[in-house]
Amino acid sequence: MESEFVAQLLDLGITGIFIGYLLWKDKAQTKALAEFVDRLMKTMSEIDAKREEGYEQVRDRYDVIIERYNSERDRLLTDISKKLDEGLGAMRERTQEEKLRRLSREK
Repeated sequence: MESEFVAQLLDLGITGIFIGYLLWKDKAQTKALAEFVDRLMKTMSEIDAKREEGYEQVRDRYDVIIERYNSERDRLLTDISKKLDEGLGAMRERTQEEKLRRLSREK
């Protein structure tokens, strides 16, 4: 079948040869384009994987920072709560002492 096709192209003379060249060139370009697309897709996959890896690294760093700030916030809240409790305790003691002094003066 191919030989018949080639024979028909040769029967057309220079035009047939040119048509044969165009068909051969189209086939070669199609093959080259398919290879290029394959390489491009592979490269795109690699870039996507690196991007995802970068996102994971950013997420990990973000998680560490958030955990550090949460623990610092909890520590500060605990410290503030203790100081408030100490201050309120001292105020209660003073109030008790003042009440006792007033009571002792009134007697």
